[in-house]
Amino acid sequence: MAEKNEILSIILDGKSCAVDSGLTILEAAERHGVYIPTLCTHKDLAPFGACRMCVVEVGGIKGFPTACTTPVQDGMVVKTQTDGINELRREVLRLTLTQHTCGCLVCDESEECKEHSGTTRKVGVTTGCRTCPNDSHCDLQDVAKKIGLTEIVYPVYYRGLPIEKYDPFYDRDYNLCILCGRCVRICQDVRGADTLAFQRRGSRTIIGPAFGGTHFESGCEFCGDCVSVCPTGALSEKVRKWDGEPDREEVTTCPLCGVGCQVRLLVKDERVIGSLPADDRVPGDGELCVKGRFCLTELVNHHRRLKKPYVVRGEGKVEIAWDEAIDVAVKKLAGCAPEKFAMVVSPDCTNEDLYVAQKFTRVAMRSNNIDTSARLRYGAGFHAYLGLMTNAAGLSDIREARVILAVGLDTRFGRSVAGVEIRKAVKRGAKLVTIHPRAHNLALLAEEWLRAEPGLDHGYFESLLDAITMRRDGQTGSNEMDRELSRVARLLGEAAAPLILIGPDVLHYAHTPRLLGIIGELARAVGGRVLVLPAESNLVGSILMGAYAERLPGGFASSDKRRAADLEKIWRANLPNLSRRWTAESLGVHDGLDVLYLIGEVPRGERAPGEFVIYQNAFPPESAGQADLLLPSAVFSETDGTILNGEGSIRRMKKTVEPPGAALADWEILCRIARKMGVGGFDFTDVREIAEEISRLVDGFGGVGATGRERLLLPGVWPVDLAETDHAAGTPSRSPEQTAAKSSGNPDGVPSATYPFVLTASMQENVYKGFPISNWVAGAREIFADECVEMNPEDAARAGVEDGEEIVVSSTAFERKWRTRIVADQAERSLHVTLRPNGWLGPNPHYVNMRKCDV
Repeated sequence: MAEKNEILSIILDGKSCAVDSGLTILEAAERHGVYIPTLCTHKDLAPFGACRMCVVEVGGIKGFPTACTTPVQDGMVVKTQTDGINELRREVLRLTLTQHTCGCLVCDESEECKEHSGTTRKVGVTTGCRTCPNDSHCDLQDVAKKIGLTEIVYPVYYRGLPIEKYDPFYDRDYNLCILCGRCVRICQDVRGADTLAFQRRGSRTIIGPAFGGTHFESGCEFCGDCVSVCPTGALSEKVRKWDGEPDREEVTTCPLCGVGCQVRLLVKDERVIGSLPADDRVPGDGELCVKGRFCLTELVNHHRRLKKPYVVRGEGKVEIAWDEAIDVAVKKLAGCAPEKFAMVVSPDCTNEDLYVAQKFTRVAMRSNNIDTSARLRYGAGFHAYLGLMTNAAGLSDIREARVILAVGLDTRFGRSVAGVEIRKAVKRGAKLVTIHPRAHNLALLAEEWLRAEPGLDHGYFESLLDAITMRRDGQTGSNEMDRELSRVARLLGEAAAPLILIGPDVLHYAHTPRLLGIIGELARAVGGRVLVLPAESNLVGSILMGAYAERLPGGFASSDKRRAADLEKIWRANLPNLSRRWTAESLGVHDGLDVLYLIGEVPRGERAPGEFVIYQNAFPPESAGQADLLLPSAVFSETDGTILNGEGSIRRMKKTVEPPGAALADWEILCRIARKMGVGGFDFTDVREIAEEISRLVDGFGGVGATGRERLLLPGVWPVDLAETDHAAGTPSRSPEQTAAKSSGNPDGVPSATYPFVLTASMQENVYKGFPISNWVAGAREIFADECVEMNPEDAARAGVEDGEEIVVSSTAFERKWRTRIVADQAERSLHVTLRPNGWLGPNPHYVNMRKCDV
């Protein structure tokens, strides 16, 4: 056998070719520009040899081996285009097409039909190429043309399978399926999801989930890989079914979570028509989750996008020009005292937007009242969470881990690329332990599922930490829980470098800071690392850009006088009083703001607490009365810049299309206002100039020319700042609703006869620019069911509640109405609800009662 990387010599269609050892004949032919047809082969899949289209002649080998499965050998003589081979391929394709609607493939009038019969498209059932969503970008169509298929001598049998349109993002017409197996193999071998499989036998063979269930019921993650590899029109995206081939593609970064996956945006007629994973091994290994694969197109093209500036007058809004909008903003801002101004900016903004936003606050407004909505999401655990990020592991570290501890993590829809890496690690022999109070997708893979009580009591983790110490002391537990913890402690303690993954379900409790602190202690005790997976695309960037009252650019404390002095020299401006600790949690606690400036964020409640609210966003507020001045901004596909993903790697945002209407990048709007105010230091003309200034303040910042491999770590100072979660004046950092909900239910902290249920609530984290993406993406409303309370079937039966029925959930602090969702694996006497960002109840758990409406 040839050594690896050895150069071999083969004769390919009469020409001598030097090829690398280890290649197949098909790979060697492709590298030398020789076409061999194939329908089952794909660059991301192992050779399969199912379609038989790639048969060749090889000297010394009987028959016609498949090029995709036959490795090259030194001196091999290969013929790919003889008359016999070509006729054999045509015969194979004729047989394949006996169960595929195919008239247009061999019609000699197909070109004229294509040119003059455009209105025949978009029918319910595909009966020919002109009515197929993959017309003109179909592998089957291309192969038929290239091998010269002009007739089909066998009868064609239309199988009459029902068209499947019930799932959220793509349709399935298995009458067009040629059973190449691409979708099955990528689902099983690449994603490890095992949703799809071959069913039945012979001519009745079909593809789909087991037991005839829907893809949703079968655990499908809707990653779209099956759609991407399908060589026919059997699988088609709902949103871009009839858009055809794109004019061009641009690679950028998905903005919908902190993983920072690279995505190819497909552009046609200067409009984004779709998205596909980029061929980037880091961080998502060429994969996307459902959000990056199917939600971006509707998000950026939504018809309700803000396209022009508006001023609100009375109960309506009036369109105005940019010059007038700038004048209105300047008039309000110029007369606003520093302590009466506040800005809340989205952590989904680019580094350049965030940097200009905090500079505008501190230089133009002479205020230190700057914050992001991330503080609201993480609540009391904000600083403890950031403390775990100071030396965070990367997604690629999952590949090397031998033991993985996942805490409060479900990777089915959000962060599914992490789930793919976990499944690959388990297949390689890694041990997975998951701690989660509710059923979740990782439970099926886990060596141990520690089903903590709802609330993820930090005592559970203290017991685990104690179990590690006891194991070292030679002690063992006496009851089942102790033995369970001992087994997990042994796995963690014996692993060379265990990896701990933090999910969102640990973040919404009063004891979250202590819980996260114990996880840090646990990692140190076993020599492991922690991988945080933030919901925000640019949480790390928001810290390093200084978009918080207690942080300056570089992530350093605002009390650092040397850093503050350096900043004044670079900005050529005096800084405001940096001791003021205003936070976004103050909204609703303190009144008295003259101007509240929201960038990529939405008002909380009917009206934000400000005499004048400037609302800068890509999407309109829920009602005109929530703001006074509306400024249209660009989304990620319409502006250049960078973000820093959860592991601190620089990822580039690339402008792909122009913003709609008069919308502008966030940094450009702020610079226009500052210049009109006569403030210096805002003469930036593009993001490269902003990045150059950032690089003088943030060590290692590479800007828009970065390769994406640099990692910027947060300064290791966060754990000492836990006291800064409160205001300088000592006011608790929570809204009135949070304060009231702190002791909701039974004050003894256990269920009672009056409040027999334990309710846990999580915050909708599939958010962009302050809004749940389900606001703008139809399919997202089906899989991200917010404001819906999950309950056990037995509990539902006792209460006489049916799935989808509305119920009332009440405690001593609140009473809410929610629709029900009956979930078999939900623990009895426990409820769970996912809330919209503005519907937060306060720290978990809550002890509640529930009843049917109108009872």
